[in-house]
Amino acid sequence: MKACDRLLLKIESPEKFVEEFKRILLEMGLTLKEFSEISGIPYSTLYKIIQGKDFRVSTLVKILKTIRSFEKEENTNIIAIIAARPALNRITTRKIEINGKSYLLKEYPAGSLEECIVAAVRAEREGVKGIVCAPIVSATIEKIVNIPVAVIIPEKDAFMNALEIIVKKINE
Repeated sequence: MKACDRLLLKIESPEKFVEEFKRILLEMGLTLKEFSEISGIPYSTLYKIIQGKDFRVSTLVKILKTIRSFEKEENTNIIAIIAARPALNRITTRKIEINGKSYLLKEYPAGSLEECIVAAVRAEREGVKGIVCAPIVSATIEKIVNIPVAVIIPEKDAFMNALEIIVKKINE
């Protein structure tokens, strides 16, 4: 069952709705702040919802639209970022625009080679368009997945350079 449908089925109870919304955020790999940035819903409003407070129908519509955008893999360009948590914590945006196209960034934390491989397979199954990762794991990941892979070279502007490379590969 799609996440939107699951969330709507829980609307009868504030507690069940909040529980399901938290579960969906975890599945999407997003924090409340990241969901706020992507959806355009103020963080304070989302925080109140998580606390079980009442909210407007228009806010529910925005929540559902945002969740649906993640479910439409063919229409949503999602790029996986596989890295250690400290590196992921330095990412300040979850949505980027390169060459006139929007891309959502989805974090996949990994602390070992094995976790990187598992994250890459999971990301491909979830329908991401490409993967950005460290050089040490990129060769192995490229052998496993059938989507483009770009490498983060640790230098100034490395993250944006890797994103631009992956977008070029996606559009080839």
